[in-house]
Amino acid sequence: MTAFEDTTPFVLALLITFTALVFISIWNNYNSVKVEKEVSKPKNDGPSRTRELLIRFTKFYNELDAHNDYLYDTQLLPDPKQHIIHALYVGFDESENDEDRKAIKNGLEALVQFQDLIGDEPLKPEIDEDTEDQQTNLENSDLTDEQKKYLDFNNKRIQELETHFSHLKIEMNEMNENVSSEDKIDVLDKRNVSE
Repeated sequence: MTAFEDTTPFVLALLITFTALVFISIWNNYNSVKVEKEVSKPKNDGPSRTRELLIRFTKFYNELDAHNDYLYDTQLLPDPKQHIIHALYVGFDESENDEDRKAIKNGLEALVQFQDLIGDEPLKPEIDEDTEDQQTNLENSDLTDEQKKYLDFNNKRIQELETHFSHLKIEMNEMNENVSSEDKIDVLDKRNVSE
């Protein structure tokens, strides 16, 4: 009988330890499921990251009081240009009506005014009456260096806008009137040459 009395405390200790571990395991499992549910729940408390980017860009652009024909440096943007482009693409894909799609198109047209390596001062078109009638290309010897630089960046802007529109399957003839008719002709000429 002494052997039975000696093992009782040991068996009781094992039983209590095992029971405690089972309860701890159940407690942890219950709490971890609760946390996973909270994490997987969509947050409707505030705007999404995409919406935040678009709101910041819209506010920035409106405060800049930008001119349609001016070109600005990308370093002025409140967020990296690629992030804003991605947000505009997502916004276009998620838009439910034509008004939202038009706002995204306007946003793309505004965003392509920002190009790399322009500098602190915006580039402005300097078109005289003499040069207005001439074909505006980079080989024109009558153009100043500043005008050539503007035309070069403006062509990049038009090509970038054309790329975004083709990616989103927006017709180029749906472009906003913000792009001058001369720029539209240049885009059409480039299309004809490439075809």
